[in-house]
Amino acid sequence: MGVFVLCAWLLTAALGGYLATVWIRHGGLRQRAPGVTRLPLWLIGGHVAFAVAGLAAWSGYLMGGVRSLAWAACAGVLVVAAFGFTMLLRWLPSSGRHSQGSTTAERHFPFAAVAAHGMSAGATVLLVVLVVIRQM
Repeated sequence: MGVFVLCAWLLTAALGGYLATVWIRHGGLRQRAPGVTRLPLWLIGGHVAFAVAGLAAWSGYLMGGVRSLAWAACAGVLVVAAFGFTMLLRWLPSSGRHSQGSTTAERHFPFAAVAAHGMSAGATVLLVVLVVIRQM
């Protein structure tokens, strides 16, 4: 089951990497003025950093069987999910003050890629939590 979770996590990371590529390719790193972007760099960076740390902890758990690494991965994936959900809510169309920038990088995200990333992320979170709870 742990290897299946790893595969789900890697699929989620690959889809997230695709979204990051789209964001960077359309100038996401250059959009630093207030009110220009809905996705600030700290939010994206935190999402990626916690995801990589959680994936590393999960890999360590699989290789060494250290239960505390599984718990660390579980905590990490929950933080990643919170950041991701925040990004999703900020990405959705609205009439707020950030909606005026029609050329923001995140406007180029394909809906199918966002949906696939979100669904695989949800499955990954659920699987990690189930595996960690089962080992108690």
